[in-house]
Amino acid sequence: MKPTLSFLSIAAFAVIFIVGCGSNPADSPEHQAMVAEHERMEAEHEDLAALHEEMEEMHERMVAEHSAISEGHSDSSHMAMEEQHAATMARHAGLMQRHDEILANHHQMIEHHASGELDEATLKAEHEQMKAEHEAMVREHEVMAEEHQQINNDHDVMMKEHQSEVEVDQ
Repeated sequence: MKPTLSFLSIAAFAVIFIVGCGSNPADSPEHQAMVAEHERMEAEHEDLAALHEEMEEMHERMVAEHSAISEGHSDSSHMAMEEQHAATMARHAGLMQRHDEILANHHQMIEHHASGELDEATLKAEHEQMKAEHEAMVREHEVMAEEHQQINNDHDVMMKEHQSEVEVDQ
């Protein structure tokens, strides 16, 4: 009976040692930081999506206002503004699609690290690359937001000018 007890004790110690030393990569501080960063990236993406929705609503409003003003006439300045705004929206949609892809890759990287399929060095290298891509997209989005704001400002000026012309004609 003694050999069985010793064997069980050694086996239990081995399991505890293996589990303790070969800890789950998902429990590491690096992994937890990466998960937190992923959650921050997802929140930023939700903000991008909300801004894109606002851009689409503004575009629809702009087109409707321009149609009401032109009353069947083609106004080149309004058409140019609408085209510029549509191009900005298309670039923004492409940016969002690229961000979706980065988020999916980042999520997959997190899963591979948690399962032990991805070593720490590869994880850090890939994470830094994805982080750099994300930061570049955030900067690109800031430029687009500024362009969008300028279009909005130009539209407001154009609408005020039109209103002034209408008041003078009356």
